[in-house]
Amino acid sequence: MRMRSYSTVPADPRLRITPLTTVVFAVLLVLGLLPVSAVPALADPVAVNEDVPRSPFVTVGDAVRPTVVSIRITKAIDAGGVDRSPLQEMYRQFFPDQEGKGGRFENPGTGSGFVIDPSGEVLTNHHVINGADEIYVRFAGETLEYPAELVGSDPLTDLALLRIEPAGRDLPYLGYGDSDALMVGDWVVAIGNPFGNLEGSMTVGILSAKGRGDLSIQGLTPRYQDFLQTDASINFGNSGGPLVDIRGRVIGVNTAVNTAGQGIGFAVPSRMVKHIHEQLATNGRVIRGYLGATAQDTPQGVVLGDVVPGSPAEAAGLLTGDRLVRFAGQPIVDQRQLLFLVAETPVGQDIPCEIERDGRPQEMNVTLAELNPGQLAKAGPDQWLGLEVADLSGSDPRLERLSMTLGIESTTGLMVVAVKPGHPGAEAGIRPGDVLVAIEDRDLPDLAAWKAARHALGGRRDALNMLVRTGANERFVQVTPRDAGTLQ
Repeated sequence: MRMRSYSTVPADPRLRITPLTTVVFAVLLVLGLLPVSAVPALADPVAVNEDVPRSPFVTVGDAVRPTVVSIRITKAIDAGGVDRSPLQEMYRQFFPDQEGKGGRFENPGTGSGFVIDPSGEVLTNHHVINGADEIYVRFAGETLEYPAELVGSDPLTDLALLRIEPAGRDLPYLGYGDSDALMVGDWVVAIGNPFGNLEGSMTVGILSAKGRGDLSIQGLTPRYQDFLQTDASINFGNSGGPLVDIRGRVIGVNTAVNTAGQGIGFAVPSRMVKHIHEQLATNGRVIRGYLGATAQDTPQGVVLGDVVPGSPAEAAGLLTGDRLVRFAGQPIVDQRQLLFLVAETPVGQDIPCEIERDGRPQEMNVTLAELNPGQLAKAGPDQWLGLEVADLSGSDPRLERLSMTLGIESTTGLMVVAVKPGHPGAEAGIRPGDVLVAIEDRDLPDLAAWKAARHALGGRRDALNMLVRTGANERFVQVTPRDAGTLQ
C-alpha cells in the first residue's frame, strides 16, 4: 500500500498570521505533522534610531521646575452678604461668633509663583493673593509650607512680590530674559500648578503675538496691558507661574487664560515684570507719573480731552483739544504709548512737552505728580457713553430732585443723572431723568448690571440698541460709542 505523504507549508513571508493560524500551526507541530521549518518567521521589530537627541524641553523643565512654587491663601469671610454653601451656612448657625453675627470661615485659594531671587523673593500675580489674610508657599514634591510676607502688590499690572525665609536653604531661582527680543513663533514654556493640584505641570508652545491689551482678568482690568500671547496651555492655577524661553529664562509671568477659546493664554512681559519687581522690592509700591488729562486717538494724532482740575496738566497750561506732539523727548504715536511713557517718567522733574494748539506749535514743561489709585477714582464719575447713572434705590441727591421734577415713582432701575455734552448719549437724545431699561438685550436693573454691560460691550464701536424710559413712555434709541480717552 502506498503511503500518503504530507506536503510542507511553504514559509511564505506574505502569509498572514492570525490567532487561528497560530493555533493550527501549534496543533500540527504537536502532532508531528508539520516540520518546524514550515512555520513562517516573525518580522523583526522596527529599528529605533538611538542617535535621536532628547527633547531640549527636558533640560528646560529640569532647570525651571524646582523654582516654581504653589501658593495657597486663606481669606476670612464674614457671614453677612456672602453667598454660602449649605455647609458654610450650617457652620454659621451652630458656631456663631461672639457678636452673634455668624462665624468666620476660611475661603482658600491657590495659584503659582516662582523664586526670582535667592534671598527668598517670589513673584506671582496680584489676583492670586488679592485680599489674602495669610499666604503660604510650597515647593513641588514637598509638604512643608513657608509663610510668605507680602512685600508689595501692583493691581495696575497684576503683579505681586512675596518673601519667604529659606532658613539656610539654598533656593534655586530664575533669571530674566528679554521679552522685547522675542519674535512671534519662538518657543516658549509655561510651568505652574493648574487647578491647584497638578504641581510642576509643563506645557510647550510658541509666542503667538505681542502687545495684547483690553483684557479682563479675574474681574480685574489691569491699567497697563502689554501682554504676550501664547498657545502653551495655561489653565486655572497656572496664574503667577513663569513663562520661559528655550534657555529657561523668564520672559513673562503667566496671567490669564481665555476660557472661550483654546490655545490662547497671556503673560506679562519680562520687560515690565523686571521694572515692577525692582520697584516693589525697593519701595513696596510702584511709583508712576501722573499727568491728569485724558487723551484719545484721532485722525490728527493724540488729542487731550478733559483736564483734571488741580492736576499737573492744568498747572502746565495744557488745554482740552491740544494735540500732543512730543513728550519727554519722545514722539507721540498713540494714547497707549503715551500712557506707558507718562507712567515711566520720573516724578517731580520738569519734563519737556511739545503740543500743537490751533495749528500752532508750542513748547512747555510739565512736572508730573505720583499716580495713585485714589487719583484715578477721583478723576470723574463712570461715564460710559457720556452717561452718568445712579441706582434708583441709592442715596444720590440728584435722584430725588429728578424724580420729583419728572414724577418718577419707580424705586428700581438706573436713572441718568448727568449727560456729557457732545458725547454719544447726548447725541442719541438721552437726557437726565431718563431711566435705562436695557442695552443690547441686557437688562439694567442696577449698577452691577451696568458695569457688566460696559465690560462686555465697552470695546464695540458700532451702534448699540438701548431701551430708555422717559416718564411712562419707553423707546429704543441707538447709541454709537467712541473712544472717550484714557486718563494719563
